[in-house]
Amino acid sequence: GDLDDVLWDVCLAYKWLISNRSVKPQKILLLGISSGAALCLRLMQLIAEQERGEETLPHYIPNLVGTMPKAAALFGPYIDYTEPKKGSFLHYPRLDLIVNESVQQYGLPYLKDFIPDGRRREYSPLYRSMQDLPPLCVVISEHEAVHDMAVEFVNLARAQGVPVTLGTWKYMCHVFPLLWGFVPESQISMKFVCEWLKQNAAQ
Repeated sequence: GDLDDVLWDVCLAYKWLISNRSVKPQKILLLGISSGAALCLRLMQLIAEQERGEETLPHYIPNLVGTMPKAAALFGPYIDYTEPKKGSFLHYPRLDLIVNESVQQYGLPYLKDFIPDGRRREYSPLYRSMQDLPPLCVVISEHEAVHDMAVEFVNLARAQGVPVTLGTWKYMCHVFPLLWGFVPESQISMKFVCEWLKQNAAQ
């Protein structure tokens, strides 16, 4: 399979939650981490695209119109699958505990198994419309690999009318909030996100 198959699995799971567990979309808050953040973003983009009549789903994917979640928090979203030519994705892996030089050397080549040749930009959530997305919270480190693509995403989303809260911390690794058990900055960032989720859930 390819990256589309992964996205269709996410769509089916999301629709199952709404249909089989009777969870209303306006009660759903998404949380995505790294590539999982990309899938959350792509799911929301797909819902918005279908509501605008721009996207046709495979016959086995239920209609997603009217199922936009209330909000989403994204930790270190990896959302640009094109070949990096400059910036944080090239320079910061030598400092990062998670997305390090080994990931660049051995992990990134696997993308060719999931994305058809010549279509990396098309498959990248960063280069698709941000129009009609719900409120977002993005948490990144100023010194992690995905910093530049995340900041570009935030600016694009805000320019298209999406309310985006951005939290940045210095000298942290990729998806550092997950280290909340023993890193003070991670604890602060997790509290930051939890407060944001509470505020959006209450609105």
